[in-house]
Amino acid sequence: MVFDRFKRRHNLDKYNIHFHGLRHTFSNMLFEMNENPKVIQQLLGHRDIKTTLTVYNSVDKSYYRQATDKLNNLFNSDKMKEYKELENKKDIPALNKEIEEEIEEDDDEEIEFLEKLLAQRKSKKRIKILRCKN
Repeated sequence: MVFDRFKRRHNLDKYNIHFHGLRHTFSNMLFEMNENPKVIQQLLGHRDIKTTLTVYNSVDKSYYRQATDKLNNLFNSDKMKEYKELENKKDIPALNKEIEEEIEEDDDEEIEFLEKLLAQRKSKKRIKILRCKN
């Protein structure tokens, strides 16, 4: 075989290199370069794209790192744009004014009612705790 003669001529016999392994390497290198899987399928001569994707495409931890880094960079760049836009808006005087809320008398009564309700609940809890201790 031609490949065996090539290995002998270049003293590569000791490295346990097989021709079929080169096909996998070739395929993985193309996948790493983001080549279209249909192109890789044609180059390898597969009838079905499933063979190309499942048998000839291996995924290691570096792929996960690259994928998450891409998403993180996208997310971070969008967040930075939003932050810069907010920073620019601080220069608008109308946005720097404090907004004063007017509390109506009805709101005061509701707040007082809620405060009384909370105080009653707290006192009931204290009574229950005291009863448990006795």
